[in-house]
Amino acid sequence: MIVRKCAQDHNVVIHLNKNPGMVKKLSESKTLTYPNSKKYFLVVDDEIKTKSDSFQTIELAYVAECAKLHESGHGRIDIVKHKLIKNKVTLR
Repeated sequence: MIVRKCAQDHNVVIHLNKNPGMVKKLSESKTLTYPNSKKYFLVVDDEIKTKSDSFQTIELAYVAECAKLHESGHGRIDIVKHKLIKNKVTLR
């Protein structure tokens, strides 16, 4: 299940691992195999970069990956300043 996607439309996505070991077909030649042990994982350009049981850890890795691709990120989610629209964080 997708928890958060890059608002700048880069291929950076946080997934909640509800189906450990599942194989997802991304294209005709690419597949993504969900990890068996961790609760969250970070996918960058169709490859798993980070796995963790802590949402805070995975979100910090997500923010770091987004900072590599663009300079205007929202950082960590703050429920006072941000809202989610189709799994993308936007300012209120």
